[in-house]
Amino acid sequence: MTVVSRLGRGSLWSSLFTLWIIALGSPGAVLAQEVGARAFLSASQVGVGRQFVLNVEVSGTQQLETDPVLPDMEEFAGFLSAGTSTSIQIVNGRTSMAITYQYRFQALQEGTFEIGPVSVTVGDRTVRTEPVTLVVSDAPPPSPGPGAAAGAGDPGVVVSPEDLFVETDVSTTRVFENEPITVEYRIFTRVPVQTYTITTLPQATGFWSEELEQPTSPQTQQVIRDGSEYLTATIRRLVLFPTGPGTRTLDPMSVEAQVRVRDRRAFDAFADIFDFSSLMDRRLPVVVASQPVTVEVLPLPVEGRPASFAGHVGSLDVAASLDSDAVETNEAVTLTVEYSGTGNLRTLVPPDIEFPVEFEAFPPEPSDRISEGGGSLQGSRTWEYVLIPRAPGELRIPPVEVSYFDPASGQYGSARSQPLEITVSGEAPAGEGAGAVPAAVETLREEIRFIRTGTPRFRRTDGSLFAMGAFWVVLLLPLVAAGGALVLRRHRDRLEGDVAYARVRRARRMAKKRLARARGLASGDPREFYAEVAGALQGLLADKLNIAEAGLVREDAGRIAARRGVSAETLARLFACLDDCDRQRFAPAGADREPAEKVLERAAAIMGDLARELSA
Repeated sequence: MTVVSRLGRGSLWSSLFTLWIIALGSPGAVLAQEVGARAFLSASQVGVGRQFVLNVEVSGTQQLETDPVLPDMEEFAGFLSAGTSTSIQIVNGRTSMAITYQYRFQALQEGTFEIGPVSVTVGDRTVRTEPVTLVVSDAPPPSPGPGAAAGAGDPGVVVSPEDLFVETDVSTTRVFENEPITVEYRIFTRVPVQTYTITTLPQATGFWSEELEQPTSPQTQQVIRDGSEYLTATIRRLVLFPTGPGTRTLDPMSVEAQVRVRDRRAFDAFADIFDFSSLMDRRLPVVVASQPVTVEVLPLPVEGRPASFAGHVGSLDVAASLDSDAVETNEAVTLTVEYSGTGNLRTLVPPDIEFPVEFEAFPPEPSDRISEGGGSLQGSRTWEYVLIPRAPGELRIPPVEVSYFDPASGQYGSARSQPLEITVSGEAPAGEGAGAVPAAVETLREEIRFIRTGTPRFRRTDGSLFAMGAFWVVLLLPLVAAGGALVLRRHRDRLEGDVAYARVRRARRMAKKRLARARGLASGDPREFYAEVAGALQGLLADKLNIAEAGLVREDAGRIAARRGVSAETLARLFACLDDCDRQRFAPAGADREPAEKVLERAAAIMGDLARELSA
């Protein structure tokens, strides 16, 4: 007889069921079993961008004090998630136990790679698995045989690269430096996809990146590709501006899709007869990645380049205006300079204007109005200069000139505003000639001495003692202290006699202590840090709901918390944080992790919201 029990976090009923089977099948003591470990792959050959599972099976035990130590696989694989399962076999009265760690990775690079030994520590003994070989190829993987593993290692389920894939669509692959490239990532599927998550964003090395607005629910459409009908949607859009000449590569983007598949491993005949197809469906995580795209970036021509050219590629126009053309001396006037056109407008620098010496000019304040248009970005970038004339006269502000490169024509162009004139009346400050300018704004502030205009407060010096509030405060203070002591005594008595009340009252303080302990572990072993953060969140939830933390089942706790007034958003954030902690605990050494300070801030915010909603 063979019994297999899959245990997740807090699966108390599964644990009790397993112990009952052991007692039923083996009335005597469980025989000693030698500890051993082996590693094996869900598939020895996968495609680039597809996922594979590294299984580490440890026999002779059902629990490890420390997680297995994986070899460095960053060169060819990206970590996705991890899980565990336990198994018990009872054959002829002899019981054997094993625990299997399942690590999901995404293949990143084509080639043949050796996954080194995995170290497993059981008690004071360390065992190492044999290395395994993985082949990553663009060629389709071999067809799985009966019961073979496909997708995430689930038998009987096959999601081929032709069923689900991601494409990178670029507007052009040959551009000038700083010329815009529109990039769209589209997902194609002919299998039911319930949800998807972008797991790896491509590094835009050598590009200035501008994300384009994307609807919350992407619009889907039916297309025909190679004689097959696909459902497709754009899941990410952006504009890239290459920052230098040469060959640039757009890295792949990875997506994990939850595919709804038919589970044909059990009750298949009954499902066909009674149409239980919806009950037999389950979700299978499938990881796909786009192909890298190479872009050739040409240098901007040197011939015909204007002296005022600052690197902008696209089209530009310039306009300058004053909010008034006649002011008094020492009266501020605003000069507005607006660049409008297409291209990477956010990188435009303010114009270098030679103002007359009669003006005191302050650094400009920029503002942008930029949107998508014409396969690029379009709009305007505006600067506002505050000018203060210090001497009277007819003053002239020179024109503003800006140059750009037009990639369509391959020629440079220039735009120039009109000069501006302003009449300044009044007199120059005594002792200062035309053009004299104060050293700084602070000088103006020092010249101002503010006068206090508020009404003063008066206080009487005579009056009765009984009319003073301080007298009654001192008189009643002993009574208030005695009442407070009585309330405090009753509170302590209840803490000692009512366990549920004590857990609820002390829940947040205990959780904060564990979170403070996690802060001290932030610079040490990441596994201990994430375990402590998860423990603080689980402990707070268990204490507030007065249930055992060891038997905390997420679904049951979620239902109880919802009935107690906890919002669905807070529960979703809580469980998402717990999932992230579990994922990082099992992540191999060197994996990308969120900064510890952000994890602590996120956990503290969740704890505050959870405690507030449960106390409402």
